[in-house]
Amino acid sequence: MTHPTLRSTALRALACTALLAPVGFVAAEPASAATNSQMQKDVITLVNAQRKKVGCAPLRTSTALRNAAVLHSVDMRTKNYFSHTSKDGRSPWDRIKAQKYPYGSAENIAAGQRTAKAVVDAWMKSTGHRKNILNCKNKAVGVGVSKGSGTYWIYWTQDFGTR
Repeated sequence: MTHPTLRSTALRALACTALLAPVGFVAAEPASAATNSQMQKDVITLVNAQRKKVGCAPLRTSTALRNAAVLHSVDMRTKNYFSHTSKDGRSPWDRIKAQKYPYGSAENIAAGQRTAKAVVDAWMKSTGHRKNILNCKNKAVGVGVSKGSGTYWIYWTQDFGTR
């Protein structure tokens, strides 16, 4: 025979577990656009910290570059590909010029990294991406992040400009 207090405690524990289980699942769902905006800002902050270490001026945010980067991240996610060249054949420079920014200089892309720190760390470990970040001729940046469906769940684009 089970003691009534133990039975009640066990039932309460089971009920709490049942109630809390969905909360953990919901927390794993894709974050809101506001979180994307914060992630974009965090990437720029981390990149500027890296640039400061080598004596480069901080990058300023460009709306045009951000728009080009966001659109490319969304395009890669929704069309399920990972490339600097879009499915319709457009290059980073085509996409940047379409946003009325005439001086695009470089692009970094990444996929799968769940945080700004993880993506910046990955870029800094890659010679080409690191070179783009630490190029003191770059003056502006736009960062795009898109989360949801797709092979990698999260797609990042970082477009640089010299003006």
